[in-house]
Amino acid sequence: MWTDVLPLILFFLFYKFKGIYAATAAAIVMGVLGTAYRFRKEGKVEPLPLFTLALIVVLGGLTIYLKDPKFLIWKPTVAYAATAIFFAFTCRAGQIPMYQRIFQSSMRLSEVQWRNATLALAGYFVFAALLNLVVGYSVSLDTWVKFKVFGTMLLSSTFMIGHAMWLNGRQLPELPELAEELHQLTLGES
Repeated sequence: MWTDVLPLILFFLFYKFKGIYAATAAAIVMGVLGTAYRFRKEGKVEPLPLFTLALIVVLGGLTIYLKDPKFLIWKPTVAYAATAIFFAFTCRAGQIPMYQRIFQSSMRLSEVQWRNATLALAGYFVFAALLNLVVGYSVSLDTWVKFKVFGTMLLSSTFMIGHAMWLNGRQLPELPELAEELHQLTLGES
């Protein structure tokens, strides 16, 4: 959705031409506008985008006010860590794992597979949170910005595509296919 990608692109462009503080202000404004757009279009905003907006407003605001980009570097880490906790939390007994809520209309997996897929996604977000800190504190701000805008998109896309392909190969058979297999097995036994 454009409300996810456009702020990143604008952040990068503002960073390149106006610096980190102008880029941070642009990210805050785009976050507010994107959230307002979602609310107007859908009549509601899910908790995760609201949490992300709060993070960019608070940590971005601190970055601008205190003239310290380290606050901004923490924004993705906190967002990734919170997402990991949220996904893991949906794997509790009696809960529907988040991966199942998102993909159950297009994939057929067992309960264990849904739970494991969700936990793998939570693990990815823990990895992304830690990687963001490592990169943010070990390279220049310029390199971190490039990593944040392009590296994390590439990393996330690669993980999601690979994860979906891996799960796709482990789907449960559809009922007509399963019935035919059972029929063939019973014919072979008689």
